[in-house]
Amino acid sequence: MTHRIEPVSEQAEAARVIAAVRATMPIASVPHRFREFLDQVYAAGRAGLASLDGQNIFVYHPRPDGHADVDFGVGVRAPFTATGAVVPTATPAGRVATTTLWGDYAHLGDAHAAITAWCQAQGRRLDGPRWEVYGHWHDNPAERRTDVYALLAAE
Repeated sequence: MTHRIEPVSEQAEAARVIAAVRATMPIASVPHRFREFLDQVYAAGRAGLASLDGQNIFVYHPRPDGHADVDFGVGVRAPFTATGAVVPTATPAGRVATTTLWGDYAHLGDAHAAITAWCQAQGRRLDGPRWEVYGHWHDNPAERRTDVYALLAAE
C-alpha cells in the first residue's frame, strides 16, 4: 500500500498564524518550486526574525485564471514582524471539510479529490481556500501525514 486517505469529515477550524511567502503559479508547479519559498521562511527563522514550529503549511487561494496564490508557510510560536517576502498570515477559519493522507505526497491530489467528492455527496459547496498541514518528515513514506482542509461555504 502506497497511501491511505482517511474518511472526510466536517469540523470547525480556528485560524493558525504562519510565516509565509506568497507566490502565484499553477498548482502543478508546487512540487517543483515549494523549496525556493520555504527556504526564505526558514532563513528568517534561523536569523531569529520568526520563531518557527517546524510544521510546513501551504495555503492555496484559487484564481479565475486557473493558477493559485500559494502561501508557502511554517507555523509560528509567537507573533513576528514581516521581513522581506516573509510575512505573518493565517490559515482560514470556519467550517471545513478535512481528511488526512498517510503516504507519499504524490497522492495529495487524491485527498483533495476525496474532499470534492464528499462535498458533492453532501450537497456542500467549497468557498475559496484549501490548505495542507504537513506532519514532520519520515523517511518511510507510509508514515508521512498530511492533513488537508477546504473551507466550506456557509449553509
